[in-house]
Parts: sequence; C-alpha cells; structure tokens
Amino acid sequence: MIPISLKRPLLRTSVSFVLTAIIVFIVLLCIQPYSAKADGTGEIKKFHLYATDGYLTLPDKTQVYVWGYSLQNEQGTAVFPAPPLVVNEGDQVEVTLTNIGPKKAGIKRLAHTIHFHGLDTDQANDGVPHTSQSILVGESFTYHFTAEHAGTYFYHCHVDTVEHLQMGMHGAFIVKAKDGRNQAWTGGPAYDREYTFVLNEIDPVWHKAVETGTPYDRTDFHPRYWTINGKAYPDTEGDPTTMIEGKVGETVLVRVINSGYQAHAMHLHGHHFQVIASDGRPLPAFLDKDTINVGSAERYDLLITFTQDGDFPFHSHNIVDNTNDGVYPGGLHTMVSIASAASKSIVLHAGDENVQADGQTTRLDVPPQLIGDTTYVPLRFIGNQLGADIRWMDEEKSVVYTTSHTQIQLWIDRNKVVINGKELTMDKPPINLNGTSMVPLRFVSENLGAKVRYDQVTGNITLVYDPDKHDMDMGTGMDMGTHMHTPDAQPSAPSPSHAQSGEPIITIDQAAFSVKELKVKAGTKVTWINKDTQIHTVTDLNVQFDSRNIAPGEKWSYTFTRAGTYTYYCSTHTSMQAVVIVE
Repeated sequence: MIPISLKRPLLRTSVSFVLTAIIVFIVLLCIQPYSAKADGTGEIKKFHLYATDGYLTLPDKTQVYVWGYSLQNEQGTAVFPAPPLVVNEGDQVEVTLTNIGPKKAGIKRLAHTIHFHGLDTDQANDGVPHTSQSILVGESFTYHFTAEHAGTYFYHCHVDTVEHLQMGMHGAFIVKAKDGRNQAWTGGPAYDREYTFVLNEIDPVWHKAVETGTPYDRTDFHPRYWTINGKAYPDTEGDPTTMIEGKVGETVLVRVINSGYQAHAMHLHGHHFQVIASDGRPLPAFLDKDTINVGSAERYDLLITFTQDGDFPFHSHNIVDNTNDGVYPGGLHTMVSIASAASKSIVLHAGDENVQADGQTTRLDVPPQLIGDTTYVPLRFIGNQLGADIRWMDEEKSVVYTTSHTQIQLWIDRNKVVINGKELTMDKPPINLNGTSMVPLRFVSENLGAKVRYDQVTGNITLVYDPDKHDMDMGTGMDMGTHMHTPDAQPSAPSPSHAQSGEPIITIDQAAFSVKELKVKAGTKVTWINKDTQIHTVTDLNVQFDSRNIAPGEKWSYTFTRAGTYTYYCSTHTSMQAVVIVE
C-alpha cells in the first residue's frame, strides 16, 4: 500500500506527463506540412469515359491516328490527351470506363483499362490487367476509390502500356484542396489561378503502323512532335489551356505532368518559380528554380508569383523538343503573358447577355452574336470597356472610337474603315441588328489595344486590355483580321487580303506567311503585316529586298518592278519561307 504522502507526487507527475504529451501532439499537428488524409466524407464524384479512337491534328496539318478516352459515347471521338478529371480532397470517386471500340475499320478490338498513376488504390481498382479486370469491347467497369491527398496525378491505360500510352490513352487527374479551395493542398500555399500541362511526344511512325495494321519495332522510338496538352507551338499560343496569363502580383500554380517516355527540362524566362510538390505530395522544403527536369511519369507543382509584366517564354531546354517534324520553332514552347496590375479582363460568350469584367457581372441589353465565323458586340459596349471615347455620326451611320493613341472610324454595312487617317477595307462590316449597331469584336478590340483569345472547349471569349502596354500592343493599328473562328467555322484556304487600292496584303502569324505563293503583275506593291506575337523579317534570298525587323502590329511594303521569282524568308525563323512570282 502506497503512503498518502507519496500518492500526491505521483499524481502530479502523471498529470504533467499527460499535459506534455498533449502539447507535443498539438505542435506536431501544427508543423505537419502534408495535407491531412481524407476522411471519406467528401462528395461522390462520378465520371463516365469511353475508350475509342480518333485523330490529332498538329500545327503543320499532319494528322496522326490516336487511341484515347472520350466523354462522348461515340466511336472516333477520342481526344489527345484524355479529358482532365478534377475532384476535391476527400471525395469518393467513381470512374466508369466503357470500351466502345474503334471507329476505323480493320483495327484490332483491344481491351483497355484505367490506372490512376500516383493514387494509392487497391488491387481491384488498379487497372493492371494481370492483377485486376481488363475491359473488353462492349464491356464496362467502374473504378472506386477515395481521393485522399490533394495533388497532381494522371491516368492511363495499362494494357500493353508501351503502345497504348504512346497512342494517347492518358490524361490529367487533379485532386484539389478540400471544398475546391485555391490552395495547393488543404492548408497549403494559395494561388489565384492554375494551369495543368500534360507533356508528351509523338512518333508518327508508330501511329501510322497501328493505323495500317503493319508491324513496327518498339525499340526504335524516334518522336517527331512534342506537345503540351496535345498542342505544339505555335498552336500553344492560341489555346487558353496552354498559354499562361495573369497580372503583376498574382500567383499561378502550374501542374506539370510528363505522361510520355522522354525527360523534358522546362525553363521559365523572366521569373523563378518554387517547386512545392512532387508526385502528388508536398515537398518538406520548397525549391527556388528556373528550370525543372521532368522525367517520365513524374509530376511537379510549380508556384509562380508574377513580379514584372511582359511576355516570357516557357519551354523545354532539350532543343529537339522545340521542333515540329524537324522544323524550328515548335514543340514544347509556350508563352507567359503578364499584364500590369491595372489591366482589365473581360469574358463573354456568344448568345449570353452576362459579361464578366474583372470579376463583376455586366448585363447587356443585346448579347454578343455569332454570325458566320465573326462575333459581333454592341458598339458602345466594347468602346466603353476599352477606354475609348465614342462619337456616333447619325447622318453617315458611322462610329468613331478615339483613344490617346488611335482613332478608328467604321460605317454600318460598309467594309470601309479609317484607322489613324489611313483608309482600308475590312472583311466583315458593322451591322444593324434589330435596331442595335453591332461591330466585329476581334477587329475593334485588337485595334484598340486588347488581346483576344477564344476557348474552343467552353466557347468563352476573353479580352485583356492593359493600358500600361497600350503603345506596344497597338503598333500601327493595321490589324486586318475580323474572324473569330469557332469549332463549327472552317477557315478558307489562305489568300492575300487587299487594301483599298487593290494592293495584296500578306499577314504574318503563328510563325508563318499567310500566302506561300503569290502571283502579281510588275509594278505591284505588296504589304506584309505582322500579326504574330514576335518579330519577323521579309528577306529576299538574293538580297533584292529586306524589311529588317517588323515588330508585332507593324507593316512593311515593297514594290516589285521586274519580272521574276522571288523567294523570301524570315531571317530570325528560317523555316518561314514563301515566294512572290512577278509576271
């Protein structure tokens, strides 16, 4: 029996020990850098994917046959890469795969699966055919698991992985923080917007062999194209999923997934970034870098805080990764476009009267209208949004937009336009729609200094207007384009535009001359307009003429006085080449 005099010290010691243990436990919880393991109480997120085939079109118009996953129950609708699947930490996930088989005749009707790479699923839901079920054509299977850790993952077919992965059966799987918060993980670093880049490479010989049913050597792998989300430069600059945009002071999370077989050294110009997570787990200490080497099947989360405005490349430093079938520039190259903090963002959609201007909703009396392949907006709306003074001239049925740098006058139902005193011809004129004067969105916006981007997936049109960069973006105000192409609008074969005098105009865009071969009479003046985002030249092979540098938005002209064939090129991008034949 313990004396009472000894019980009190023992009691005090026990209480002290318990309190110390509780404090240590709380401290450990506070310093734990990892997101908490999901408790399985999240929402049920359901997806239905269909395994089939399709085609991918590359920047040089090469089409490659692919296998993949689709959200449509229709053969031939596979997309490259597969649709991104996004859930929140703690969600119960159900992904049903139905193998509907290929559309193309003569193709083997193969089994497929889904393996969720980096997610710790059980054996039955792991998608490996010799340990779990493979799905034959006509069959379906539903994968079940809990998204336990916020992070960056991807999914792919694990049947004959060497072939199926290269053919395109892979896509991003993103687990966001609880409740979808803009945090890298629950309680982790916050960000303003995010991008997911799925890197891959394509050997067209393999794809052609699968398409034609001919044998090929799987140890002989020679990619000719390199893609980000299925796009190669210059197409990456025209896709909002592969063109990073933001404002000074914003923070962007870039999730980089290498679903291919080769490593890629991704380098950012103008900024360093923090590597905050790898393979779906936070790093115990963040790394400041400007280049990250992403190995096969690796994933990295990069956090970038924009400290200066401008346009900066983000590309692979493996030089061949920046080519399209041997032609430079191409491949794993895109841009980071950073506006000043004073810039304005406008998001609209044809047929929707609700417009988002810097996050605030504005309701239009007449919504944007898609007519043919051109989007029209009320003339006063676009002028007001882009800071222009507007003067309506009722007798002439014309409108004059005036800024500190530009004056544009347009006439209803007339192709005539006067920009800074120069008379030109535009492709699509302003119109009167049920009593409302409407103007072509792209033409007016770009000539008033805004950048216009069209999202082919959502149909959203985004305008970014940056007063601090107005001088740079305006150039000479000579942008002749009025088209806003939609998925249903097919551009016609390229041909030269013509100014009011009938002189041919060749545009330079996406590292290409719009007309590869132009025939003119002696004495004709030809004008080149640079609509690209980078500087180009028009340089004759035999040194008969040389434009020197033509900045974005600028133009250059040359009058051909003697008959002959003139081959010209860009001295900065020598793969750009075209011909003028003077008769």
